[in-house]
Amino acid sequence: MKVFSNNAVSLDGRIATVAYDHVEPGSRVDRAYMSVLRARADAVLVGGRTFRNWPLPLVPDPEDIQWLKEAGFPDTEVPDLEGRSWWNVVVSRGQKLPTEGRIFQDHRVRPLFFSGTAIEMPAEVLPMPEDGLTGVIAELQRRGVQNLLIEGGGDLLFQLVEAELVDEINVTICPRLIGGKGAPSLIDGVGFGAGKMRNLSIDALIRFGDELYGRYRVERAG
Repeated sequence: MKVFSNNAVSLDGRIATVAYDHVEPGSRVDRAYMSVLRARADAVLVGGRTFRNWPLPLVPDPEDIQWLKEAGFPDTEVPDLEGRSWWNVVVSRGQKLPTEGRIFQDHRVRPLFFSGTAIEMPAEVLPMPEDGLTGVIAELQRRGVQNLLIEGGGDLLFQLVEAELVDEINVTICPRLIGGKGAPSLIDGVGFGAGKMRNLSIDALIRFGDELYGRYRVERAG
């Protein structure tokens, strides 16, 4: 399975304000490119906080992809979208989650929840595996997922990188500054010590307008 992530960050690496206000650092081009990356995935994974803020279908928008092509963006090739569906996967420690939202009505979405405690949802809920996110990845692979897209948040991405489960990071660097001590960043969690920082290798870098679109391979520790 290929596991890859996508985020838009401000120049100072933030993905939201210190108050976790909803912000979109990127332009319409960045939001349309998100559809391209979703189209290349079989499943999209988010954490509980992200889902509580935005219980929306995580699926590609064909109109956005077409608009991006017409705008001249150089990376828009996607598989055929006709008749496809996408697993929308939420990993939660067990806090209360929204039980209503368009995610539950969209015929293209197959919602799946992993929870640390028993919760009632209008969708399939599985207990969090004993081996954590490694078990989540294994379960998705068992269900036929070959390409998994991670869309947030920073703590979830840290855990996945720490567990050596992420192959590729896609990030849009946006011409904004957010600041704020403790504001969520691309990768949060407890962080890596000086001797355990992860190295990346750049695969692609696209400048489009005032934004930079980077694709990086995550090198394994050691």
